[in-house]
Amino acid sequence: MQERTRDTRRALIDAASDLLARGGSAHVTLRAVGAAADVSRTAPYRHFQDKDDLLSTVAAENLAVLKAEMQRAAADTTSDTTPLFRACLAYVRVAWEYPNHYRLEFGGDYVIKPSQVLVDAANDFNRYFNDLTIEAQRTGDLVADDPRDVGPMLWVLLHGLAMSNHLVSDKMCEPGTGYQVEDMQRVLALALRNLAPR
Repeated sequence: MQERTRDTRRALIDAASDLLARGGSAHVTLRAVGAAADVSRTAPYRHFQDKDDLLSTVAAENLAVLKAEMQRAAADTTSDTTPLFRACLAYVRVAWEYPNHYRLEFGGDYVIKPSQVLVDAANDFNRYFNDLTIEAQRTGDLVADDPRDVGPMLWVLLHGLAMSNHLVSDKMCEPGTGYQVEDMQRVLALALRNLAPR
């Protein structure tokens, strides 16, 4: 019975994540998630208090994915770039690959009341990001000012890059005006140079 409960919960989270990816938060309703997961109409309500509780779980899982991708990229020594650069590149790549998830986590057109699981995931991500900032300062890749100032500046830079692709490739813009994946390294390198020691 417990196994079936876990499977149902997992199916609901996966269905919500898929609906979010395909149509944004407006497409995620408990009824639609239940139908997509092929469970009873009442099943979502047995696992989640409401839509915000379900979306908090999806957002928390994606924050964990974002952190893991950044850590994996930073640890990859096959490139001659810095761990900071690789982690930042992973951040922007994940944001571009999962734009609706990113907008849910970092403020878009639907603001959720976060559950404790999302608060915990956000705190964990923030600790990692702070550690990344401090390590990059230690190695001379970031300015050596107070990390409480440098970290948010770095995040604003990454957030701007993450959102810029959505802005410049808006439906009202001409086709092909958005950044492409191959542009990321060039644009990120230019941005990080402004936070490097002089």
